[in-house]
Amino acid sequence: MFDIISIGAATADIFLKSDNLSQSTRFISLKRSSKNEISQSLICSGGGATNSATTFARFGLKTAVVSLIGTDPLSEYIKKDLKDEKISTQFLVQKKKEDTDFSIVLVAADGTRSILTNRGSTRLESRDIPFSKIKAKWLYLTSLEGNLPLFEEILGFAKENDIKVSFNPGHRELSQRRELIPLLKHLDFLLLNRYEAEVLVDTKHKSSDFWDKLKKLAPIVAVTNGRRGAKILTPSDSYFSPIINTTPLDETGAGDAFGSAFVSALFYDRSLSDALSWGINNSASVVSAFGAKAGILTFNKIKNFYAS
Repeated sequence: MFDIISIGAATADIFLKSDNLSQSTRFISLKRSSKNEISQSLICSGGGATNSATTFARFGLKTAVVSLIGTDPLSEYIKKDLKDEKISTQFLVQKKKEDTDFSIVLVAADGTRSILTNRGSTRLESRDIPFSKIKAKWLYLTSLEGNLPLFEEILGFAKENDIKVSFNPGHRELSQRRELIPLLKHLDFLLLNRYEAEVLVDTKHKSSDFWDKLKKLAPIVAVTNGRRGAKILTPSDSYFSPIINTTPLDETGAGDAFGSAFVSALFYDRSLSDALSWGINNSASVVSAFGAKAGILTFNKIKNFYAS
């Protein structure tokens, strides 16, 4: 029996930071035909499923990952990181002759980043998930690469087995917003960033009905807004927290850190205010380190954070 199982993306992430990366409000760039020095680099596992599972494991929860990887050398980075964090790999799906998804993360001096992602030709399908062996109190879903039939099947399975479900959709799910929205009411927690929220409800955040539309989607909805903090919505209430004043080294994984810490707090029966505090503190710690996992807090640290 697992406490939480993360389902979704697993990638090999290659982080590259260079002092020669120019940054503006809209672009991170390099001069054409230039040769530039790398000031910092890292190769590690990434993707929403492995990032969230790392938070759960460090918070003392028994955790597994359901993800699709290849059999190439990059897959070894993912398996090693998971095993080092004591995350079960028994549900990893390795496809022969398939390349592991990977990302190149270009990090500028102020911590902002742009990501180039290479995704394989296959995605998780129902046949890849051993439903008869899935025993957990929570399922934490990240992008399923647009596979809404699988999303609906997982929701049905969870309801039949009294399992709570959290979901952080990707752009391929959001591109099917009309089909997606009716399914969200079956969630226990929905995580979005501001852009994703705008796409999902087809409304800009400055519109008067933006927040009212969001709170109708799921019992608990979180909307993160980068350096402007995060807001939690329920049908009857809302909570807001600014970010913690910190110097970001790399913003990769901030959303994963927030959502997984928030769900961990719900698992431990903390209040929504405390859950928001856990999410804000975990994401602040992650952006203060290089890569999406190095800064993830441990349970001994996070349990002392309460909402003010």
